[in-house]
Amino acid sequence: MSDSTDTVIERILELQGCDPRPHGPSRRLLVSDPEGFGAILHSTAFERTDFVGLLAGPGLLASDGDRWRARRRIVQPAFPPRRPEAHLEHIEWAMPAFIERLEDLARDRRPTCLLEEVTRIVGRIIYRSVFGIEIDPADHRIARFEPMLHAAGELMLSLVTPSGRVDGPLVDRVRRTRIAADEEIDWILERRRTRPVEGVDDALGRLLAAREEGLIDDEGIRDEVRALVLASTETSSNSLVWCLRLLAGRPEIRATIEQELDADDETRLEAAILETLRLYPPVWSNERQATVAIELANQQWAIGDRAVLSVYRLHRDPALWPDPDRFDPDRFIDPEGGPRRPPHRFAYLPFGAGRHLCVGRNLALLEMNRILRTILGRFRIEFEDPDAIEPMLGVVIRAATPITVRVAGRDPLQASEPPA
Repeated sequence: MSDSTDTVIERILELQGCDPRPHGPSRRLLVSDPEGFGAILHSTAFERTDFVGLLAGPGLLASDGDRWRARRRIVQPAFPPRRPEAHLEHIEWAMPAFIERLEDLARDRRPTCLLEEVTRIVGRIIYRSVFGIEIDPADHRIARFEPMLHAAGELMLSLVTPSGRVDGPLVDRVRRTRIAADEEIDWILERRRTRPVEGVDDALGRLLAAREEGLIDDEGIRDEVRALVLASTETSSNSLVWCLRLLAGRPEIRATIEQELDADDETRLEAAILETLRLYPPVWSNERQATVAIELANQQWAIGDRAVLSVYRLHRDPALWPDPDRFDPDRFIDPEGGPRRPPHRFAYLPFGAGRHLCVGRNLALLEMNRILRTILGRFRIEFEDPDAIEPMLGVVIRAATPITVRVAGRDPLQASEPPA
């Protein structure tokens, strides 16, 4: 990126500047306006495509219809939508080791990879809250899924690029990395059966109970664990990295957040999280496939046509978001107090919408809040070269190269002063 405050990802604008495949069978047509999003995501004439199924199997993340409803009934109670604090216990369990790690880094002033640091704590939270098992702070088990996630990103790009094609080597790489990831899933299943965390109401525990009732088999459980990993790890970790990078480019906003946190006020921290998810949505593009011929969203769709849902372009629409490429958390704060609603019901969709709204959105928002509150309240993250950070497109928007930072301590009793 050209400087530390530039947020534009030209590659996405290049890929999604027009219909990816406007002619022929199985057309891919771009949708980037809020009315179109709402119509497609709520229509029973459109279903998920086979992309996610190649990665996660035919589970909750990739299915529709009766299978999707049955799996959702099993998993949803572990992510209660009306109790966003349900996972707070697991976040607080993981936090002391994270704080100790940052204190060690601050004391020694040695460089570290920011994504690795935040992925480690996110992984520990996910393993405990979603899978019901505890892992050691030094055991970076979530990294075992990275090859699968990166192969998934290559596959996604090949599908959304107008001239892209899914060739044999790529499919083989996806399958190989999925097999390797399944070895970690087998470890998770064995650990959960033999050493569960007592009193934890986790998604995996509910899946195992459903198997005893004949509602799901072992392969179905693997599909759901794979899907939960795909949906919950890179998304939160990279969102944390982007938020810290954005705040590094706007030190006056960071200083205001620090001052508010010292006064136990999270207003601008919450707004900064929402604004980060607007600029760098966890899933920047998605697809739905027409199952019947239909006219919808100002378009005539044939069976098999695919709607390319560009969340990135939706979140950068100047008709909805003034000065859309600027990092401005205040756009989520009402001057009268409290949060400000987006300009349209379907203008802001970091976690999707409709019947497939992400089940883990409350967990993701809560862990981002607590991790950022800990970092900004106690420490300073110093980027070695923020101008050199370039985004890479995959399943999520991530940095193309490791982001090296140093950690410094911060005294909350000493007021933060924005730069002159």
